[in-house]
Amino acid sequence: MIAPDIPFSRLCIAFAAAGAFALLSGTGVLAHDGHAHGHAQDQSQDHSSHGGHGTAHDGHAGAHGHDGNAAMDHRMPGHLGMDAGNAELAMRPDGFHYKRGHHAYAAPAVALRDRQGRKVDFAQLLEFDGPVLLNFIFTSCATICPVQSATFGQVQPDLAAIEDRYLMVSVSIDPEYDTPRRLREYAELHAAQDNWVMLTGQFDDIFAVVRAFDAVYKGENKMYHRPLTFLRANADAPWLRLEGLMGAEELADEYARLLNPEVN
Repeated sequence: MIAPDIPFSRLCIAFAAAGAFALLSGTGVLAHDGHAHGHAQDQSQDHSSHGGHGTAHDGHAGAHGHDGNAAMDHRMPGHLGMDAGNAELAMRPDGFHYKRGHHAYAAPAVALRDRQGRKVDFAQLLEFDGPVLLNFIFTSCATICPVQSATFGQVQPDLAAIEDRYLMVSVSIDPEYDTPRRLREYAELHAAQDNWVMLTGQFDDIFAVVRAFDAVYKGENKMYHRPLTFLRANADAPWLRLEGLMGAEELADEYARLLNPEVN
C-alpha cells in the first residue's frame, strides 16, 4: 500500500525512473501508445527528417500510427536528456539534481490552438507581462510528461500564494494526436486552471517553438524529448531553463527565488 502523504508527482518520478531503467536495461521499449513492445533486432532504426512528414517524423507509422498495432518502437537515449554542460546544478531533497541556466529565447510568431480550439498567437501570448512557466508535453506520453504535468497541476496553489498573476503554458509536441478535445481531457485530469494554457497546432509551427526554446529532441522523435521547464519573471527578463524532473515543492521554490531573489 502506498503511503497517502507521498505527493503524486514524487510517485510519478519514481515510476518514470523505473520505466526509464526498464527501457535502458533492454526489457522493452515504449511505443507511441504507451505499451511495452519487444526490442527489434535491428538497433539502427532510422528516423526521417522533418521534411519527411508522411512517414515517421514524429514516430508515427504510416499516416498516423496511434492505434498501437501500427505504432513504431522507440528507444529512450541513455542520457535521458541530461546532457553535460556548465549549467548550475540544483540539489533536490531526494538526492537527485536538475540543471539550471539562464537564456534569452525569442518566441516565434506562429498561430497555435488552445484546448477550446481558439487561435492563439504564440508570440503575443508570451508578451504577458508577468511570470510565465512553460513546458513541452504530449498527452499519450507514459514517461516524463505525466511527472511534469502532475507537478504543474499540484504547484498551482503554491504559485498563487507567491504571486497569483501568472501564466502556465504547455505545448504539445504531438499535434496530430493532441486535438483540442484531448487537451481538454488532459487539462481536466490535471485540474488545470484557466491560466494554464495548453496548445496544439500544425507540426511546422509547433517545431518552430521547439527550436526557439532549444528543446529539439533527437531525430525529431517526440519519445526522445527532454524534461525541460522554463520560467520567466516578466516580459523583459531572461528565461530560467530547468532540465530534469522535479516535484511541486522544487518548482515553487524556483518560482519564489525567481520573483524574489533578494529574499531567497
